[in-house]
Amino acid sequence: MAFGAATAAIGQSVPVPTPPQVPVAPTLQQLQPPVAPPSTPGVSVDASRAITTPSCPLSTSDLRVNIERVRYVPLGRDAVAPAIQSILDGVALPTRGDQPISGICSIRDAANTALRRAGYVASVQIPPQQVETGELTLAVIVARITEIRVRGEAGSHRTGLARRIAQLQALDPVNERDIERLLLLAGDVPGLDIQLALRPAGTTPGDVIGDLNIVAQKFAIFGNVQNYGSVQLGRETAYARVETYGLLTSSDLLYVAGSTTLDFKEQIVAQAGYSTWLDESGTTLGGRFVYAWSRPTLDQLDLRSQSLIAGIDLSHPFVRSVRRNLAVTGGFELLEQRTRVYGGPSSSPLNRDKLRVVYARMDGSVRTPRPGGDDRFFLHAGLELRKGLNILDASRAGSGADADGYTLSRFDGDPQAFVVRGELDANVGLGPIFSLAGTARGQWANNALLNLEEYSIGNLTIGRGYDPGSNSADRIIALRGEARARLPLGLPVAITALGFFDAIWLYNLDNNTTETGRRLTSWGGGVEAALPGKLVLQMLYAKPRDKALSIDKAPPPGRLLFSLTTKFSPNAR
Repeated sequence: MAFGAATAAIGQSVPVPTPPQVPVAPTLQQLQPPVAPPSTPGVSVDASRAITTPSCPLSTSDLRVNIERVRYVPLGRDAVAPAIQSILDGVALPTRGDQPISGICSIRDAANTALRRAGYVASVQIPPQQVETGELTLAVIVARITEIRVRGEAGSHRTGLARRIAQLQALDPVNERDIERLLLLAGDVPGLDIQLALRPAGTTPGDVIGDLNIVAQKFAIFGNVQNYGSVQLGRETAYARVETYGLLTSSDLLYVAGSTTLDFKEQIVAQAGYSTWLDESGTTLGGRFVYAWSRPTLDQLDLRSQSLIAGIDLSHPFVRSVRRNLAVTGGFELLEQRTRVYGGPSSSPLNRDKLRVVYARMDGSVRTPRPGGDDRFFLHAGLELRKGLNILDASRAGSGADADGYTLSRFDGDPQAFVVRGELDANVGLGPIFSLAGTARGQWANNALLNLEEYSIGNLTIGRGYDPGSNSADRIIALRGEARARLPLGLPVAITALGFFDAIWLYNLDNNTTETGRRLTSWGGGVEAALPGKLVLQMLYAKPRDKALSIDKAPPPGRLLFSLTTKFSPNAR
Protein backbone atom coordinates (compact mmCIF):
# COMPACT_ATOMS: atom_id res chain seq x y z
CA MET A 1 0.00 0.00 0.00
CA ALA A 2 1.61 3.26 -1.09
CA PHE A 3 1.44 6.34 1.10
CA GLY A 4 1.25 8.81 -1.78
CA ALA A 5 3.70 10.79 -3.84
CA ALA A 6 6.33 13.00 -2.29
CA THR A 7 5.73 16.70 -2.05
CA ALA A 8 8.16 19.27 -3.36
CA ALA A 9 11.74 18.82 -2.26
CA ILE A 10 13.27 21.15 0.26
CA GLY A 11 15.20 23.88 -1.44
CA GLN A 12 18.25 23.56 0.79
CA SER A 13 20.29 20.67 2.09
CA VAL A 14 18.77 19.08 5.17
CA PRO A 15 20.97 17.02 7.52
CA VAL A 16 19.74 13.44 7.56
CA PRO A 17 20.40 11.18 10.56
CA THR A 18 22.45 8.05 10.10
CA PRO A 19 20.81 5.01 11.71
CA PRO A 20 21.06 3.87 14.38
CA GLN A 21 22.44 7.05 15.93
CA VAL A 22 19.03 8.74 15.86
CA PRO A 23 15.65 6.95 16.07
CA VAL A 24 14.20 8.09 12.74
CA ALA A 25 10.90 6.18 13.01
CA PRO A 26 9.10 4.25 15.75
CA THR A 27 9.77 0.56 16.23
CA LEU A 28 7.13 -2.16 16.14
CA GLN A 29 7.00 -2.26 19.95
CA GLN A 30 6.31 1.48 20.09
CA LEU A 31 3.46 1.10 17.62
CA GLN A 32 1.93 -1.84 19.47
CA PRO A 33 2.80 -1.38 23.16
CA PRO A 34 2.15 -4.55 25.19
CA VAL A 35 -0.58 -3.30 27.51
CA ALA A 36 -1.91 -6.31 29.41
CA PRO A 37 -5.41 -5.95 30.89
CA PRO A 38 -5.92 -6.83 34.55
CA SER A 39 -6.34 -10.54 35.14
CA THR A 40 -9.89 -11.86 34.97
CA PRO A 41 -11.31 -15.00 36.58
CA GLY A 42 -10.77 -18.11 34.49
CA VAL A 43 -12.95 -21.13 34.03
CA SER A 44 -13.18 -23.27 37.15
CA VAL A 45 -14.33 -26.85 37.71
CA ASP A 46 -15.11 -28.12 41.21
CA ALA A 47 -15.63 -31.88 41.38
CA SER A 48 -14.58 -32.28 45.01
CA ARG A 49 -18.16 -32.97 46.19
CA ALA A 50 -19.26 -35.12 43.25
CA ILE A 51 -18.45 -38.49 44.82
CA THR A 52 -17.29 -38.81 48.40
CA THR A 53 -14.94 -41.54 49.57
CA PRO A 54 -15.71 -42.54 53.17
CA SER A 55 -13.01 -43.17 55.73
CA CYS A 56 -11.75 -46.73 55.92
CA PRO A 57 -13.35 -48.63 58.86
CA LEU A 58 -10.63 -51.30 58.74
CA SER A 59 -7.68 -49.02 59.42
CA THR A 60 -7.61 -49.78 63.17
CA SER A 61 -8.57 -53.49 63.04
CA ASP A 62 -6.18 -56.20 64.29
CA LEU A 63 -7.60 -58.87 61.98
CA ARG A 64 -5.52 -60.43 59.23
CA VAL A 65 -6.48 -61.48 55.71
CA ASN A 66 -4.95 -63.27 52.73
CA ILE A 67 -5.00 -61.16 49.53
CA GLU A 68 -3.57 -62.47 46.25
CA ARG A 69 -5.56 -60.46 43.71
CA VAL A 70 -8.18 -57.71 43.36
CA ARG A 71 -11.38 -57.73 41.35
CA TYR A 72 -13.08 -54.43 40.53
CA VAL A 73 -16.85 -54.45 40.10
CA PRO A 74 -19.14 -51.59 39.02
CA LEU A 75 -21.60 -49.98 41.39
CA GLY A 76 -24.61 -48.41 39.72
CA ARG A 77 -23.50 -49.56 36.24
CA ASP A 78 -23.40 -52.72 34.19
CA ALA A 79 -19.62 -52.73 33.68
CA VAL A 80 -16.45 -50.85 34.50
CA ALA A 81 -15.42 -48.62 31.58
CA PRO A 82 -12.38 -50.04 29.71
CA ALA A 83 -10.34 -46.85 30.27
CA ILE A 84 -10.89 -47.04 34.02
CA GLN A 85 -10.37 -50.81 34.13
CA SER A 86 -7.01 -50.34 32.41
CA ILE A 87 -5.89 -47.87 35.07
CA LEU A 88 -7.04 -50.08 37.92
CA ASP A 89 -5.30 -53.10 36.43
CA GLY A 90 -2.08 -51.13 36.68
CA VAL A 91 -2.40 -50.63 40.44
CA ALA A 92 0.05 -53.00 42.08
CA LEU A 93 -0.69 -54.71 45.37
CA PRO A 94 1.55 -53.29 48.11
CA THR A 95 1.74 -56.74 49.72
CA ARG A 96 0.53 -60.18 48.68
CA GLY A 97 -0.47 -63.02 50.94
CA ASP A 98 -1.23 -62.83 54.63
CA GLN A 99 -1.34 -59.25 55.92
CA PRO A 100 -3.23 -56.98 58.34
CA ILE A 101 -6.75 -56.29 57.12
CA SER A 102 -5.89 -52.59 57.21
CA GLY A 103 -3.89 -53.27 54.01
CA ILE A 104 -7.22 -53.21 52.17
CA CYS A 105 -7.35 -49.47 52.94
CA SER A 106 -3.96 -49.00 51.27
CA ILE A 107 -5.13 -50.88 48.18
CA ARG A 108 -8.29 -48.78 47.96
CA ASP A 109 -6.35 -45.54 48.44
CA ALA A 110 -3.82 -46.50 45.74
CA ALA A 111 -6.66 -47.17 43.29
CA ASN A 112 -8.31 -43.84 44.09
CA THR A 113 -5.00 -42.03 43.67
CA ALA A 114 -4.48 -43.62 40.23
CA LEU A 115 -7.95 -42.56 39.07
CA ARG A 116 -7.52 -39.06 40.47
CA ARG A 117 -4.19 -38.62 38.70
CA ALA A 118 -5.83 -39.64 35.43
CA GLY A 119 -8.52 -37.02 36.00
CA TYR A 120 -11.50 -39.33 36.44
CA VAL A 121 -14.35 -38.30 38.73
CA ALA A 122 -14.68 -41.69 40.40
CA SER A 123 -14.28 -43.49 43.70
CA VAL A 124 -13.15 -46.97 44.69
CA GLN A 125 -14.88 -48.25 47.82
CA ILE A 126 -14.87 -51.38 49.98
CA PRO A 127 -18.16 -53.33 49.90
CA PRO A 128 -19.07 -55.85 52.65
CA GLN A 129 -17.54 -59.25 51.81
CA GLN A 130 -15.74 -62.34 52.99
CA VAL A 131 -12.24 -62.68 51.55
CA GLU A 132 -11.84 -66.47 51.56
CA THR A 133 -10.12 -67.37 48.27
CA GLY A 134 -7.50 -64.62 48.27
CA GLU A 135 -9.60 -62.37 45.99
CA LEU A 136 -10.52 -58.91 47.25
CA THR A 137 -13.53 -57.22 45.66
CA LEU A 138 -13.62 -53.43 45.39
CA ALA A 139 -16.56 -51.41 44.06
CA VAL A 140 -16.01 -48.67 41.48
CA ILE A 141 -18.34 -45.68 41.36
CA VAL A 142 -17.93 -43.49 38.28
CA ALA A 143 -19.62 -40.11 37.91
CA ARG A 144 -22.32 -39.63 35.30
CA ILE A 145 -23.76 -36.15 34.70
CA THR A 146 -27.53 -36.57 34.66
CA GLU A 147 -28.48 -32.91 34.72
CA ILE A 148 -26.89 -29.49 34.29
CA ARG A 149 -28.60 -26.50 35.85
CA VAL A 150 -27.64 -23.16 34.35
CA ARG A 151 -27.55 -20.04 36.46
CA GLY A 152 -27.13 -16.68 34.79
CA GLU A 153 -28.05 -15.19 31.44
CA ALA A 154 -26.08 -16.54 28.47
CA GLY A 155 -27.31 -13.89 26.04
CA SER A 156 -25.99 -14.39 22.50
CA HIS A 157 -23.94 -17.36 23.72
CA ARG A 158 -27.04 -19.46 24.41
CA THR A 159 -26.79 -21.67 21.31
CA GLY A 160 -23.09 -22.37 21.74
CA LEU A 161 -23.52 -23.15 25.43
CA ALA A 162 -26.34 -25.56 24.69
CA ARG A 163 -23.92 -27.55 22.52
CA ARG A 164 -21.30 -27.50 25.28
CA ILE A 165 -23.85 -28.71 27.82
CA ALA A 166 -24.81 -31.59 25.53
CA GLN A 167 -21.13 -32.49 25.17
CA LEU A 168 -20.68 -32.41 28.95
CA GLN A 169 -23.63 -34.72 29.53
CA ALA A 170 -22.29 -37.10 26.89
CA LEU A 171 -19.02 -37.60 28.78
CA ASP A 172 -18.91 -41.19 30.01
CA PRO A 173 -16.85 -41.84 32.01
CA VAL A 174 -16.56 -38.31 33.35
CA ASN A 175 -13.00 -37.01 33.27
CA GLU A 176 -12.19 -33.68 34.84
CA ARG A 177 -9.68 -32.93 32.08
CA ASP A 178 -12.35 -33.41 29.41
CA ILE A 179 -14.63 -31.07 31.35
CA GLU A 180 -11.83 -28.53 31.63
CA ARG A 181 -11.16 -28.62 27.90
CA LEU A 182 -14.83 -28.15 27.00
CA LEU A 183 -15.31 -25.35 29.50
CA LEU A 184 -11.98 -23.68 28.74
CA LEU A 185 -12.92 -23.58 25.07
CA ALA A 186 -16.28 -22.12 26.06
CA GLY A 187 -14.52 -19.69 28.40
CA ASP A 188 -12.21 -18.67 25.58
CA VAL A 189 -15.22 -17.15 23.88
CA PRO A 190 -14.75 -13.41 24.47
CA GLY A 191 -16.96 -11.99 27.18
CA LEU A 192 -17.92 -15.31 28.77
CA ASP A 193 -17.09 -16.43 32.33
CA ILE A 194 -18.01 -20.00 33.32
CA GLN A 195 -17.84 -21.96 36.57
CA LEU A 196 -19.03 -25.56 37.05
CA ALA A 197 -19.57 -27.42 40.32
CA LEU A 198 -20.57 -31.10 40.49
CA ARG A 199 -22.64 -32.52 43.37
CA PRO A 200 -24.39 -35.83 44.06
CA ALA A 201 -27.84 -36.22 42.52
CA GLY A 202 -29.00 -38.38 45.43
CA THR A 203 -30.29 -41.17 43.17
CA THR A 204 -28.17 -43.94 41.63
CA PRO A 205 -24.56 -44.09 42.92
CA GLY A 206 -22.40 -41.96 40.62
CA ASP A 207 -25.19 -39.76 39.30
CA VAL A 208 -24.22 -36.10 39.69
CA ILE A 209 -25.77 -32.73 38.94
CA GLY A 210 -23.73 -29.90 37.45
CA ASP A 211 -24.37 -26.33 38.57
CA LEU A 212 -23.15 -24.10 35.72
CA ASN A 213 -22.75 -20.44 36.64
CA ILE A 214 -22.50 -18.07 33.67
CA VAL A 215 -21.63 -14.40 33.43
CA ALA A 216 -21.85 -12.96 29.91
CA GLN A 217 -20.42 -9.53 29.22
CA LYS A 218 -21.41 -7.36 26.27
CA PHE A 219 -18.38 -5.10 26.28
CA ALA A 220 -15.27 -4.13 28.20
CA ILE A 221 -13.14 -1.00 28.36
CA PHE A 222 -9.42 -1.05 29.11
CA GLY A 223 -7.29 1.97 29.90
CA ASN A 224 -3.59 2.48 30.54
CA VAL A 225 -1.34 5.40 31.37
CA GLN A 226 2.43 4.93 31.54
CA ASN A 227 5.70 6.77 31.12
CA TYR A 228 7.73 4.05 29.41
CA GLY A 229 8.28 6.10 26.25
CA SER A 230 11.37 7.73 24.81
CA VAL A 231 12.36 11.38 24.87
CA GLN A 232 11.93 11.62 21.10
CA LEU A 233 8.44 10.06 20.91
CA GLY A 234 7.13 11.22 24.28
CA ARG A 235 7.57 9.82 27.77
CA GLU A 236 3.94 9.61 28.82
CA THR A 237 1.36 7.70 26.81
CA ALA A 238 -2.35 7.14 27.35
CA TYR A 239 -4.05 4.08 25.86
CA ALA A 240 -7.71 3.08 25.63
CA ARG A 241 -9.37 0.01 24.14
CA VAL A 242 -13.04 -0.86 23.77
CA GLU A 243 -14.09 -4.47 23.11
CA THR A 244 -17.55 -5.70 22.14
CA TYR A 245 -18.58 -9.36 22.22
CA GLY A 246 -21.11 -11.37 20.24
CA LEU A 247 -21.73 -8.64 17.68
CA LEU A 248 -22.03 -10.78 14.52
CA THR A 249 -21.49 -14.30 15.88
CA SER A 250 -21.74 -15.79 19.36
CA SER A 251 -17.94 -16.10 19.56
CA ASP A 252 -16.61 -12.92 18.01
CA LEU A 253 -14.66 -9.95 19.33
CA LEU A 254 -14.48 -6.49 17.81
CA TYR A 255 -12.14 -3.89 19.25
CA VAL A 256 -11.06 -0.34 18.57
CA ALA A 257 -8.16 1.24 20.41
CA GLY A 258 -5.97 4.27 20.39
CA SER A 259 -2.95 5.68 22.14
CA THR A 260 -1.36 9.09 22.20
CA THR A 261 1.40 10.94 23.91
CA LEU A 262 -0.06 13.33 26.44
CA ASP A 263 0.76 16.41 24.38
CA PHE A 264 -0.84 14.87 21.25
CA LYS A 265 2.27 15.77 19.22
CA GLU A 266 4.91 13.05 19.14
CA GLN A 267 2.78 10.01 18.34
CA ILE A 268 -0.84 8.98 17.82
CA VAL A 269 -1.78 5.35 17.14
CA ALA A 270 -5.16 3.98 16.01
CA GLN A 271 -5.98 0.26 16.17
CA ALA A 272 -8.90 -1.96 15.20
CA GLY A 273 -9.45 -5.69 14.94
CA TYR A 274 -12.00 -8.45 14.62
CA SER A 275 -11.86 -12.19 15.31
CA THR A 276 -14.35 -15.04 15.42
CA TRP A 277 -14.40 -18.78 15.89
CA LEU A 278 -14.69 -21.01 12.83
CA ASP A 279 -15.65 -24.20 14.68
CA GLU A 280 -16.40 -25.62 18.10
CA SER A 281 -12.77 -26.60 18.71
CA GLY A 282 -11.67 -22.98 19.01
CA THR A 283 -10.15 -22.38 15.56
CA THR A 284 -10.07 -18.59 15.25
CA LEU A 285 -9.77 -16.29 12.25
CA GLY A 286 -8.96 -12.65 12.84
CA GLY A 287 -7.84 -9.45 11.22
CA ARG A 288 -6.09 -6.41 12.71
CA PHE A 289 -5.09 -2.94 11.61
CA VAL A 290 -2.75 -0.33 13.08
CA TYR A 291 -2.02 3.16 11.76
CA ALA A 292 0.33 5.62 13.45
CA TRP A 293 1.45 9.20 13.01
CA SER A 294 4.83 9.99 14.57
CA ARG A 295 6.82 13.20 14.89
CA PRO A 296 9.86 12.67 17.11
CA THR A 297 11.44 15.60 18.90
CA LEU A 298 14.92 15.99 17.38
CA ASP A 299 17.39 18.86 17.40
CA GLN A 300 17.37 20.75 14.09
CA LEU A 301 15.25 18.09 12.40
CA ASP A 302 11.55 17.82 11.68
CA LEU A 303 10.95 14.17 10.81
CA ARG A 304 7.42 12.84 10.39
CA SER A 305 6.56 9.18 9.96
CA GLN A 306 3.45 7.27 9.08
CA SER A 307 3.26 3.56 9.83
CA LEU A 308 0.75 0.91 8.84
CA ILE A 309 0.43 -2.67 10.05
CA ALA A 310 -2.32 -4.98 8.79
CA GLY A 311 -2.54 -8.67 9.55
CA ILE A 312 -4.65 -11.78 9.06
CA ASP A 313 -4.27 -14.57 11.64
CA LEU A 314 -5.56 -18.15 11.85
CA SER A 315 -5.03 -20.07 15.09
CA HIS A 316 -6.02 -23.45 16.52
CA PRO A 317 -5.62 -24.87 20.06
CA PHE A 318 -4.39 -28.46 19.85
CA VAL A 319 -4.14 -28.91 23.63
CA ARG A 320 -6.37 -26.96 26.02
CA SER A 321 -6.47 -27.71 29.72
CA VAL A 322 -5.78 -26.04 33.03
CA ARG A 323 -2.30 -27.55 33.18
CA ARG A 324 -1.20 -27.82 29.55
CA ASN A 325 -1.84 -25.76 26.44
CA LEU A 326 -0.54 -25.88 22.89
CA ALA A 327 -1.68 -23.63 20.03
CA VAL A 328 -0.47 -22.97 16.50
CA THR A 329 -1.00 -19.71 14.61
CA GLY A 330 -0.23 -18.73 11.05
CA GLY A 331 -0.83 -15.57 9.14
CA PHE A 332 0.20 -12.75 6.86
CA GLU A 333 1.33 -9.24 7.74
CA LEU A 334 1.59 -6.13 5.61
CA LEU A 335 3.89 -3.54 7.17
CA GLU A 336 4.71 -0.13 5.77
CA GLN A 337 6.53 2.86 7.17
CA ARG A 338 7.32 6.17 5.53
CA THR A 339 9.43 9.05 6.87
CA ARG A 340 9.76 12.53 5.40
CA VAL A 341 11.99 15.46 6.34
CA TYR A 342 10.19 18.79 6.73
CA GLY A 343 11.68 22.23 6.38
CA GLY A 344 9.16 25.02 6.57
CA PRO A 345 6.12 24.40 4.36
CA SER A 346 7.83 21.82 2.14
CA SER A 347 9.23 18.34 2.67
CA SER A 348 11.41 15.74 1.02
CA PRO A 349 11.38 11.93 1.13
CA LEU A 350 13.72 10.05 3.47
CA ASN A 351 12.83 6.40 4.13
CA ARG A 352 10.09 4.01 3.06
CA ASP A 353 9.84 0.31 3.91
CA LYS A 354 7.18 -2.00 2.46
CA LEU A 355 7.21 -5.48 3.98
CA ARG A 356 5.03 -8.50 3.18
CA VAL A 357 5.58 -11.22 5.75
CA VAL A 358 4.15 -14.71 6.27
CA TYR A 359 4.61 -16.28 9.67
CA ALA A 360 3.95 -19.43 11.66
CA ARG A 361 3.97 -19.54 15.44
CA MET A 362 3.65 -22.22 18.11
CA ASP A 363 2.88 -21.46 21.77
CA GLY A 364 2.77 -23.93 24.62
CA SER A 365 2.53 -23.75 28.39
CA VAL A 366 2.56 -26.03 31.41
CA ARG A 367 1.59 -25.14 34.94
CA THR A 368 1.14 -26.69 38.35
CA PRO A 369 -1.67 -24.79 40.08
CA ARG A 370 -2.13 -24.41 43.80
CA PRO A 371 -5.57 -24.85 45.36
CA GLY A 372 -5.66 -21.11 46.08
CA GLY A 373 -5.24 -20.19 42.43
CA ASP A 374 -1.54 -19.32 42.21
CA ASP A 375 0.96 -21.53 40.42
CA ARG A 376 3.67 -23.59 42.01
CA PHE A 377 5.30 -23.66 38.60
CA PHE A 378 4.56 -22.07 35.25
CA LEU A 379 6.41 -22.27 31.95
CA HIS A 380 5.48 -20.74 28.60
CA ALA A 381 7.44 -21.21 25.38
CA GLY A 382 6.88 -19.70 21.95
CA LEU A 383 8.59 -20.11 18.59
CA GLU A 384 7.88 -17.97 15.52
CA LEU A 385 9.18 -18.24 11.95
CA ARG A 386 8.87 -15.21 9.67
CA LYS A 387 9.68 -14.81 5.96
CA GLY A 388 9.45 -11.66 3.88
CA LEU A 389 7.92 -12.05 0.43
CA ASN A 390 8.50 -10.12 -2.78
CA ILE A 391 4.82 -9.55 -3.52
CA LEU A 392 2.30 -6.69 -3.47
CA ASP A 393 4.88 -4.03 -4.38
CA ALA A 394 7.21 -4.97 -1.50
CA SER A 395 10.53 -3.17 -1.11
CA ARG A 396 13.60 -4.87 -2.52
CA ALA A 397 17.06 -5.04 -1.01
CA GLY A 398 19.81 -2.87 -2.51
CA SER A 399 17.44 -1.05 -4.83
CA GLY A 400 18.57 2.44 -3.81
CA ALA A 401 16.08 5.29 -4.00
CA ASP A 402 12.69 4.42 -5.47
CA ALA A 403 10.78 6.46 -8.02
CA ASP A 404 9.55 8.82 -5.29
CA GLY A 405 13.02 9.36 -3.84
CA TYR A 406 12.70 7.13 -0.75
CA THR A 407 15.43 4.78 0.45
CA LEU A 408 15.15 1.86 2.87
CA SER A 409 15.38 2.54 6.61
CA ARG A 410 18.55 0.40 6.69
CA PHE A 411 20.92 0.60 3.73
CA ASP A 412 21.76 -3.13 4.02
CA GLY A 413 18.27 -4.18 5.12
CA ASP A 414 16.62 -7.15 3.40
CA PRO A 415 12.81 -6.94 3.07
CA GLN A 416 12.71 -10.67 2.23
CA ALA A 417 14.78 -11.78 5.23
CA PHE A 418 14.08 -14.96 7.21
CA VAL A 419 13.62 -14.38 10.95
CA VAL A 420 13.32 -16.80 13.87
CA ARG A 421 11.98 -15.55 17.20
CA GLY A 422 11.76 -17.45 20.44
CA GLU A 423 10.54 -16.71 23.94
CA LEU A 424 10.42 -18.34 27.36
CA ASP A 425 8.60 -17.23 30.50
CA ALA A 426 8.88 -19.12 33.77
CA ASN A 427 7.66 -18.64 37.32
CA VAL A 428 8.43 -20.74 40.39
CA GLY A 429 6.47 -20.24 43.59
CA LEU A 430 8.56 -20.66 46.73
CA GLY A 431 5.62 -20.52 49.10
CA PRO A 432 2.77 -18.13 49.82
CA ILE A 433 5.06 -15.06 49.73
CA PHE A 434 8.14 -15.52 47.56
CA SER A 435 8.51 -16.42 43.89
CA LEU A 436 11.15 -16.28 41.16
CA ALA A 437 10.42 -15.33 37.55
CA GLY A 438 12.53 -15.53 34.43
CA THR A 439 12.06 -14.21 30.90
CA ALA A 440 14.08 -14.96 27.78
CA ARG A 441 13.74 -13.53 24.28
CA GLY A 442 15.77 -14.41 21.23
CA GLN A 443 15.87 -13.42 17.58
CA TRP A 444 17.96 -14.67 14.67
CA ALA A 445 17.93 -13.30 11.10
CA ASN A 446 19.78 -14.48 8.02
CA ASN A 447 20.31 -10.90 6.76
CA ALA A 448 20.16 -7.36 8.06
CA LEU A 449 16.60 -6.26 8.81
CA LEU A 450 14.54 -3.15 8.26
CA ASN A 451 13.29 -1.03 11.14
CA LEU A 452 9.96 -2.77 11.85
CA GLU A 453 11.49 -6.26 11.91
CA GLU A 454 14.44 -5.47 14.20
CA TYR A 455 14.25 -6.33 17.89
CA SER A 456 14.07 -3.12 19.89
CA ILE A 457 15.38 -2.96 23.46
CA GLY A 458 13.93 -0.81 26.20
CA ASN A 459 11.05 -0.42 28.62
CA LEU A 460 8.53 -2.07 26.29
CA THR A 461 10.56 -5.28 25.89
CA ILE A 462 13.68 -6.23 27.88
CA GLY A 463 16.11 -3.60 29.04
CA ARG A 464 14.01 -1.58 31.47
CA GLY A 465 15.53 1.82 32.05
CA TYR A 466 16.51 2.26 28.40
CA ASP A 467 14.27 4.30 26.13
CA PRO A 468 12.28 2.14 23.68
CA GLY A 469 14.13 2.06 20.39
CA SER A 470 17.35 3.49 21.88
CA ASN A 471 19.07 0.51 20.28
CA SER A 472 17.92 -2.40 18.14
CA ALA A 473 19.39 -5.48 16.53
CA ASP A 474 18.99 -8.16 13.89
CA ARG A 475 20.03 -10.90 16.29
CA ILE A 476 19.55 -10.75 20.01
CA ILE A 477 19.57 -12.70 23.26
CA ALA A 478 17.65 -10.98 26.04
CA LEU A 479 17.22 -12.25 29.60
CA ARG A 480 15.39 -11.00 32.68
CA GLY A 481 15.36 -12.35 36.21
CA GLU A 482 12.91 -11.22 38.89
CA ALA A 483 12.55 -11.95 42.60
CA ARG A 484 9.07 -11.20 43.91
CA ALA A 485 7.53 -11.07 47.39
CA ARG A 486 3.80 -10.73 47.99
CA LEU A 487 3.47 -8.59 51.09
CA PRO A 488 1.08 -10.19 53.65
CA LEU A 489 -0.71 -6.96 54.56
CA GLY A 490 -4.24 -8.35 54.66
CA LEU A 491 -5.54 -5.74 52.22
CA PRO A 492 -8.07 -6.23 49.40
CA VAL A 493 -5.33 -5.01 47.05
CA ALA A 494 -2.48 -7.49 46.50
CA ILE A 495 0.87 -5.68 46.89
CA THR A 496 4.05 -7.27 45.57
CA ALA A 497 7.63 -6.04 45.93
CA LEU A 498 10.05 -7.03 43.19
CA GLY A 499 13.63 -6.67 42.06
CA PHE A 500 14.96 -7.37 38.56
CA PHE A 501 18.08 -7.61 36.43
CA ASP A 502 17.97 -7.37 32.62
CA ALA A 503 20.73 -8.35 30.18
CA ILE A 504 20.77 -8.07 26.39
CA TRP A 505 23.37 -9.27 23.88
CA LEU A 506 22.82 -7.66 20.48
CA TYR A 507 24.29 -8.27 17.05
CA ASN A 508 23.72 -6.34 13.82
CA LEU A 509 24.52 -7.54 10.32
CA ASP A 510 24.83 -4.13 8.65
CA ASN A 511 28.17 -3.37 7.03
CA ASN A 512 30.41 -1.06 9.08
CA THR A 513 28.04 -1.03 12.06
CA THR A 514 29.43 -0.24 15.51
CA GLU A 515 26.39 -1.74 17.24
CA THR A 516 27.25 -5.42 17.27
CA GLY A 517 28.65 -7.82 19.83
CA ARG A 518 27.49 -5.55 22.64
CA ARG A 519 25.97 -6.31 26.03
CA LEU A 520 23.54 -3.96 27.76
CA THR A 521 22.34 -4.49 31.32
CA SER A 522 20.04 -2.77 33.78
CA TRP A 523 18.71 -3.40 37.27
CA GLY A 524 16.01 -2.06 39.53
CA GLY A 525 12.99 -2.78 41.65
CA GLY A 526 9.67 -1.51 42.84
CA VAL A 527 6.14 -2.44 43.83
CA GLU A 528 3.03 -3.68 42.09
CA ALA A 529 -0.50 -3.28 43.42
CA ALA A 530 -3.32 -5.31 41.89
CA LEU A 531 -7.05 -5.36 42.44
CA PRO A 532 -7.91 -8.56 40.53
CA GLY A 533 -9.97 -7.96 37.43
CA LYS A 534 -10.06 -4.20 37.91
CA LEU A 535 -6.72 -2.44 38.32
CA VAL A 536 -2.96 -2.93 38.21
CA LEU A 537 -0.48 -0.25 39.30
CA GLN A 538 3.26 -0.77 38.89
CA MET A 539 6.02 1.60 39.98
CA LEU A 540 9.66 0.75 39.28
CA TYR A 541 13.06 2.35 39.48
CA ALA A 542 15.29 1.16 36.63
CA LYS A 543 19.00 1.91 36.29
CA PRO A 544 20.88 1.20 33.03
CA ARG A 545 24.49 0.09 33.53
CA ASP A 546 25.76 0.47 29.95
CA LYS A 547 25.66 3.03 27.17
CA ALA A 548 22.64 2.64 24.89
CA LEU A 549 24.83 3.30 21.82
CA SER A 550 28.56 2.80 21.61
CA ILE A 551 28.97 6.47 20.63
CA ASP A 552 27.20 7.73 23.77
CA LYS A 553 29.31 9.37 26.45
CA ALA A 554 27.65 7.63 29.41
CA PRO A 555 24.82 5.25 30.30
CA PRO A 556 21.33 6.77 30.49
CA PRO A 557 20.29 8.03 33.92
CA GLY A 558 18.02 5.96 36.13
CA ARG A 559 14.28 6.34 35.63
CA LEU A 560 11.18 6.04 37.75
CA LEU A 561 8.65 4.11 35.68
CA PHE A 562 4.94 3.83 36.34
CA SER A 563 2.05 2.07 34.65
CA LEU A 564 -1.61 2.13 35.62
CA THR A 565 -3.99 -0.29 33.88
CA THR A 566 -7.70 -0.52 34.59
CA LYS A 567 -10.70 -2.39 33.24
CA PHE A 568 -14.42 -1.78 33.29
CA SER A 569 -17.06 -4.24 32.16
CA PRO A 570 -20.67 -4.74 33.23
CA ASN A 571 -21.43 -7.91 35.21
CA ALA A 572 -17.71 -8.56 35.80
CA ARG A 573 -16.99 -10.68 38.81
